[in-house]
Order: sequence, then structure tokens, then C-alpha cells
Amino acid sequence: MDFNRKEALRYLRADLRDEASGVLVDTVYLKLRNEVQARHVLQKHRVQVDAEGVTLDCGVRLTSRDLARHLQGCGEALLLGATLGSRVDVAIRRLALGSVAEGAAAQAVAASLIESYCDQVQAAADTGGLAQRPRFSPGYGDWNLQEQRLLFPVLNCAKLIGLTLTDGLMMAPSKSVTAIIGLSEKTECVWNRCMTCGNINCPYRTNDL
Repeated sequence: MDFNRKEALRYLRADLRDEASGVLVDTVYLKLRNEVQARHVLQKHRVQVDAEGVTLDCGVRLTSRDLARHLQGCGEALLLGATLGSRVDVAIRRLALGSVAEGAAAQAVAASLIESYCDQVQAAADTGGLAQRPRFSPGYGDWNLQEQRLLFPVLNCAKLIGLTLTDGLMMAPSKSVTAIIGLSEKTECVWNRCMTCGNINCPYRTNDL
């Protein structure tokens, strides 16, 4: 998968023009890249959207007004589960023990890598000619993080990609993503890197939005 250096620096909250930070993330990427064992599961579902949430064709009800607004006009959606694998977590801990700076950079680099991997999965997805909405994950807006418990069994994450959910709702391995991606004939709101987040002060918001 591609390494987005600029995105890693943004996650690190470093000045994009700072040469030392650039060298740091490049160095850490070289130490992490061979530890990545990226896997994913992607499912297409029919969806019914109303003002209070979304119902999947398997009967699972997702309650979130923000998600409903995000999927307005969509009759289908993709469910995504993706992970970089447990070896990345081990490598991050090892780097952090040796250097606080490398540990922080490793977190940033791994965050950029899982996003790049999700982008790659989306780019290859068969959508039947429909446009993809931006990824939307539990925890965004008013979508309660508790609803991860609904997505994991549908995606069968534990069996298919070795991704589990702790009692505290943390994903293991940690560099993982679950998301829903609306599919629509309308292209007013299409796949981008900032979902539909209204936080214009977010340091990870792309500059063109």
C-alpha cells in the first residue's frame, strides 16, 4: 500500500515543512512496513434510511441521525472492516520503548497506513457503477461507539480478519477500521478524506474542504 508521508505528518501534528519530522516518519515507516499484514472484509447491503437511523437488509438497526443524514438517498451501502494486523501493534510498542519520538511517529505512520489501505479497498470495490459516499464509522457525530457491537458480528471480523472488540470497545489489533460507505447515484457528496465531519478546526481536515 502507499505511504502518505503528508498524512503521517498531519497525524503527528508536525509542521509539514519541518525536515526533521519528515525524516522521523520516513525512518519509522521503514521500520514498520514489513510488519504490516493488512486484511479486510467488505460486504454490500441494501439499506433503509429514515430520520433516526439506518436498517440493514440483515435486520440490524443502526441508530444515528448523523449517519442517516450521511446516507440520505442511498439504497445500498458497503460495510468495511480492515486491520493492519497485530504485528504492527507489537512494533509500535517496541519503538516506543526505545524512543518516545519514534513511538509517537509510529502511531502516526500506522494511522496513515490504515487509512491508505481503506482507500485502496474502496478504490477496488465493485459498486455497480454507484458513487461511494465517504467512510463513516461508529464514534463519528452522534453514532454511538457501542454500535461497534452490532457491526462486528455482521462482518464476522474475528473469524475473517482476526479483528476483535474488547469490553471497553477498543479494537484489537488497534490499527483497524470499521465503517459504512453509502452507495448512491447522486454525486453531490462523494468519497473524500473528511467524511461529513463539521469540525472545521480539526487538524486532520484536508485543506480543500
